[in-house]
Amino acid sequence: MSTKQTPKLGVLQLKTTFPRPPGDVGHPASWGNIPVVIRIVEEAVGSLVVGGGWGEDLVNAFVREGKKMIEEEGCVAFVTSCGFLATMHPFLVNRLPFMGTTSLLQVAWLQQSFFPGPDSGRSVGVITFKRSALTVKHLTSVGAHPDTPVYGLPEDEDPKTAVFRGVLDEKIPYDYEGMEKEVVGAALTLTSNHPEVKAIVLECTNMPPFSHAVEKATGLKVWDVLTLGKWLYEGATPRDYRLSSQ
Repeated sequence: MSTKQTPKLGVLQLKTTFPRPPGDVGHPASWGNIPVVIRIVEEAVGSLVVGGGWGEDLVNAFVREGKKMIEEEGCVAFVTSCGFLATMHPFLVNRLPFMGTTSLLQVAWLQQSFFPGPDSGRSVGVITFKRSALTVKHLTSVGAHPDTPVYGLPEDEDPKTAVFRGVLDEKIPYDYEGMEKEVVGAALTLTSNHPEVKAIVLECTNMPPFSHAVEKATGLKVWDVLTLGKWLYEGATPRDYRLSSQ
């Protein structure tokens, strides 16, 4: 990396074509003043990642693109565009710097550091895009408690009853209100069934547009891939305050 390059946050994105409005991990405006580079990992198709059928070749593909982003773009920290890559985190963390593989990394941090105690494993709840695909291994791969409460969105194939899935499957246009309703609904079910939950983490990197609505509906603080990426980037780029005083 050239010393003259502005340090950037790298977004390693799956090969998808659905809309990514502001708030989505793949929209530059989501990151505010943080300079980002978004690069598609061609081998990373959604069905392979969510289904968990990836192997060493896909790990190497993420590393390949990440190293290019370091050398060519000056990236100093990374996130990906899918929380289901949690099981890949142990294979990436030592090969790319400040690798925020999944927003689920924040679950253990919150459980252990902010809500410790005998009930810490149930103190943080997760909202996921696909509950049937998120396993205990996804949680334990990033240090989260195996008893972490997890709730998902409707998985029907009919976009009338599963709007979020319908949008990501590109069966219907982007429907902000319909998607928000499903995410908030899952969060309200989570907090109703688990009143011990004190914070929420959104697994899906397409959910941050609705973080504010979830907080408003539940009264709980919400963490997502944007909070993870911003934290990693700020730590990787400490400010020289001497320059501010000149």
